[in-house]
Amino acid sequence: RQHKLQPPLMLPRPLFQPAFAANCWSQPSHPAINVVGPVVAVATAVPAFPTHQFLNYQAADTAAGRQATHATQAGPSSAVQLAVAGAVLTAAGYHDLRRSRGDRRRIRCAAAVDKPEDENSRNLGVLAEWLMARGTSVSEKIGVVEDDHTGGGRGLAAAEAFMEDEVVLELPLACCLSAAPGLQAQLASALPALAEASVSGADAALAVAMATELSLGQSSAWWPYIQSIGQPTRSFPCVFTDEDVGALQSVPLAEHFEALSSGLDKLASCSGIDRSQLADAMQLVMTRRFGCEQGNFMLPIGDLANHSFYPTCVWDKPTPERQTWRLVAGRGGVQANEPITRCYCSDPNHLLLSTAGFIVPGNPFSRIMVKPRQLRECLTAAIAEGPGAAAPEEFAKWRREQIEENLPDPEEDGPGVSMFFVGRHGGGTQWNPLWLNLCGLAMATSMDAPHWSRRPGGVDEYFGVLESASWHLFDTTLEEDQEAMKDGGLSNNRELALAFRIQQKEVLIEALNGFHKQLTDAAAKAATA
Repeated sequence: RQHKLQPPLMLPRPLFQPAFAANCWSQPSHPAINVVGPVVAVATAVPAFPTHQFLNYQAADTAAGRQATHATQAGPSSAVQLAVAGAVLTAAGYHDLRRSRGDRRRIRCAAAVDKPEDENSRNLGVLAEWLMARGTSVSEKIGVVEDDHTGGGRGLAAAEAFMEDEVVLELPLACCLSAAPGLQAQLASALPALAEASVSGADAALAVAMATELSLGQSSAWWPYIQSIGQPTRSFPCVFTDEDVGALQSVPLAEHFEALSSGLDKLASCSGIDRSQLADAMQLVMTRRFGCEQGNFMLPIGDLANHSFYPTCVWDKPTPERQTWRLVAGRGGVQANEPITRCYCSDPNHLLLSTAGFIVPGNPFSRIMVKPRQLRECLTAAIAEGPGAAAPEEFAKWRREQIEENLPDPEEDGPGVSMFFVGRHGGGTQWNPLWLNLCGLAMATSMDAPHWSRRPGGVDEYFGVLESASWHLFDTTLEEDQEAMKDGGLSNNRELALAFRIQQKEVLIEALNGFHKQLTDAAAKAATA
């Protein structure tokens, strides 16, 4: 969500802001600033994020141009429906359908083609037979492996090579699990609470449908699919404790997960489904759903493909002429024993964690999102610890007013509504320029004092304030987090939370190092100009 704010009162840039880095851009591949005078220089890159833009933490990817690629339709199967050639099948009736292929085709495990089939391979084979009996094209060249070496754990791999654009898997919509028509309307009383956590009504209905089928066990018409999924991981985004959320050291994420928990409570009460079972089902939906114009779907076999920003395969969404999801080999094809991956989205880690329950180490899209009050608190601490503490009371009062006016809370605050602080972008890092401006203000003691860049040692003094204020966002250091990770003995969620905040701090370190180089290089060029 974006919120309209009154234009902020901007501070006099020549006095406080690092004038030679107005757009706060750091790119390792080429110089990011051009000196145009003894002190002043202009950044070459256009900022990717507006100075004042408040976004819903869960939906910030929409502002970056992301289009969702996942979602589902379905019915105790009154909640999920299985349609083949227009007929709705029951658990008792689906076994008698004739297979669309004359020969039985065994699905092989790419990591162990010559070894006896393991449980994953057997389940995949059963599911493939079940799908092919319903008109699905499943290549015999794909297999499931416990570790596809992408960091995603269990996934799909190629037992044999695929040519570029070769069809790996094709799933008719009739073979994809989806919520029955009208189910979403029956959950109307819970939808406002879920919307606070950016959970759509379509996902809520799909989670109820999934929970219903999970409760039926082997009597479910979808049992071959459910069996192939296995037990959901009891971790973020749907299963967590207050301590797990606190370990993230992210106020916007904490607000989001609190809203999600409240929404799940409402959905459990509305649907009559046990809260724990519903959380398990929502976990599966949020981490596996696909979406297109026809609705939200769970894709058997297809949802085993793990994420990669550099995928080996791509999904062709259904069209009016072709009512199927089609997975095809990407550019260059897929080599034997290579993982079969797809790109879920180009999201930063905070969104991946809150929507899919994982993070990507070194994610090139990662950024740190904050609440304005956090930045106000960080600046207050930096002022007390730095040179700004020597300011006369009159100036200190004016400075407090400026910080409050430039960092107001959004008019329509809510769970996860936050602003961009710093992040990776375009192969480099970028700061919110307002933050750099306010750090210059935090070190100032007078309106009449010379700009810090013109004072001996001023650059180092300014950077020290910026560094101190920025690190006040976190309760622990990167070194402490890395040591805690080495010690081990952590739950799934605690390890994930620790990995998340380590990644966040690595982004901050990259940005600080890059910006420090900008400052010192620009100062050196200005001195010799």
